[in-house]
Parts: sequence; structure tokens; C-alpha cells
Amino acid sequence: MRTRLLCSFTLAAAMVAALPTPAAALPTMIRLGYTNCAACHIAPQGGGLLNDYGRGIDEAQSRRGGEYEPAEDGLFRSVSANGRITQDLRLVMQQQTKWNGQTPVSAMRARIMFRAVAALSSNFRFAGTVTGENEGAARPSLLYEPAAAAAHVFVNTALLHYRASERLEIAVGRDQLPTGINIPDLGVFIKSRNRLGYYDAPAQLKAVWSGDRFQVMPFVYSGAGNELRRERERGAGSLAELDIFGNHRTVLGATIQHASADNGDRNVIGAYARVGFGRWGVLAEHDVTNRHREAVSQSFRQDVSYAQVFWAARDWLVASGTGERLRVDAPFREHLTAGKAEIAVRFTSHATVTVGTRLEHNAASGRITKAVAIQVALKTVD
Repeated sequence: MRTRLLCSFTLAAAMVAALPTPAAALPTMIRLGYTNCAACHIAPQGGGLLNDYGRGIDEAQSRRGGEYEPAEDGLFRSVSANGRITQDLRLVMQQQTKWNGQTPVSAMRARIMFRAVAALSSNFRFAGTVTGENEGAARPSLLYEPAAAAAHVFVNTALLHYRASERLEIAVGRDQLPTGINIPDLGVFIKSRNRLGYYDAPAQLKAVWSGDRFQVMPFVYSGAGNELRRERERGAGSLAELDIFGNHRTVLGATIQHASADNGDRNVIGAYARVGFGRWGVLAEHDVTNRHREAVSQSFRQDVSYAQVFWAARDWLVASGTGERLRVDAPFREHLTAGKAEIAVRFTSHATVTVGTRLEHNAASGRITKAVAIQVALKTVD
């Protein structure tokens, strides 16, 4: 295990020197009866480090297969403080080429993340993620929604968790806000237009209350500090979802959020679904946002729809097709539609390769943007 761990760190360091979208929870696991992230992830919101059970699933779902064998040598005991600290190093590299016209524009990004969770006691733990990258990937800067500032080194997560009971957990610190279907692609409309980009990590207090067939996640938050001062939001919201048939494969949920900033307010209401049937499934979400901007003293509406159909030809080979739609009313009129096809191959629990193509149509300008991308994600496993 020591050799495998050291090889992973060496390979990650070498590749980042030569060369991002973040790797997060996999909502496609609904096809196997995982209604939420808590079964496999240490944090019930998902997207962070895996627990022992999650590592076993991670290994079994890879091309290599087999059983997860935790490291137990002296090196592991030292870096893990005898099992009290869980950590990994993750490298995500992406080569993307876009065509807005005849001339292609290429970008090569590398993002390396150190993630750690420290058990402070039986009820308290601290989770943190620090990221370094060669090139920023901020969400679009719009007239009605300036992007948060990017950084070559960024603290994505710094959370203190309190496990009040088996069904209730409370966390305070900075992190991305909870989302409905929790897809890892932060460039899609439903995230990029709702302040859920990579550098949106506001200070917040949130709770996760879960039962056999439901989960409720209320939160309050304020700015992260990297926004423009007058764009710094203060707000509250909640997610609530239900396993409607009790079969762990059909989850319906709703979201609500109110946010206020000096430059304007926004109110979000939405619905989402995660449905899985063995080898295939559907992820869908629709949000409606009513916004008010002080600059124009006018309110306007934003509608965003997202739908993905995925098919697991093998446990380690997943293909998906995605459709998106964005419509924003005057005076900031936008009308965009997009489609994406993607194939992800999980060779081992250490390495995943994803290849995808995207087509986006701007109805206002008539412009069609094409893009192809290949992404390599590497991580260490304790």
C-alpha cells in the first residue's frame, strides 16, 4: 500500500508540472439505490472525502475492481495521526478547445487539491480543502451577475462539523452552498447562473436532517469575501427531498433561497429529481429566479432547466447525454440552449478519464459555440 500511495503522489506531482473542473459526488449512484451522498462520503452533503465504505464502493466500481484494502503501515499511521485524519491529494487536468467561429481557442488547465478531515472527538470534526491551479475558471461575468474573483490558491472548504445525532449534523464555516442534483460540472447554466461557481464558497451555517426516506438541508450564509463589495450576498434557504416510493431509486426534491445584496436581491425556487434503474437513470432540475437590480431599478426573471440521461454500460464506463436551457428576461435578455455528450472511464479508484463534446446556441445572436474536452482526474487513496 505504501508503494501505491507514493506512486500516486509522484505521478500527480509530475503531471501537474507538465500541464479543471472539480471532481465531486456522483449523483448517478442513484441507479444502485444510493439516494444521497451520506452512505459513501464523510460529509452528508457529498463532494468531499470518502469514508471506508465509500472507498470500497469506489474500488469495486472501477475497471480494476477488487476490494479496498486500507493502508496500515507506519507511514499511514504517522500521516493519519493513527486514523484520526483522513486526507487525499487530487489532480484534475483538462484540455478544452472551443470554436465560436472558424478559429479554435484552446486552454489547458490543471488543478491540484489537498483535502483533509480531522476527527476532533466522537462528535466534532474539521474538514478543509485547499486548491492550487495554473489558470482560473470563473463563472461568466454578466451585467446582472459579476463573477467572484479567481485565485491561484483558494480555500474551497473550511468547515467545523458537529454530529448531534445519527440523523442530524450541523456545520459552520465556508463551503459551496447545497444544491439539488449536486452535479460536479460547475459550468452548466443551472450552477453558473445561480452563484454556484467554483469560487463561490460563502461563510455559512447549515444543517442536514435525514431519515429513511427524506433529507432536509436548511442554511444561512453571507459573503465569501472575494466578491465585489456591493455584490456580497446575505441569505437563507433550504433543500428538501423525499424517496417517494421507498425503493431508494426515485428521489424528488425542492429548493428555496432568498438572497440580498446592496446591488439587488434574488429569490430562487426550484424542483429536482434523481431517478435510477439498474444501468441507467435521469437527473433533472428546473429553477426559477426572480431578481431585482438596483442599477436599473427593475425586476426580471431567470428560468434554468437541466436534464441528463446516463447509462452505465459497465460499472466503470458511464455515458451520458445532457440538455440545458437558459432564459433571462429584459433588460438582461439571454436565451441559450446547450447539449453535451460525455463518456467517463474509471480505470482504477486512482484514475478517471472523461471525454466530452458540447454544443451551445445563443438565440439572441445566432452564434453556435462548439467545444471538445478531455479530462484526467487522479487521486491518492489511503
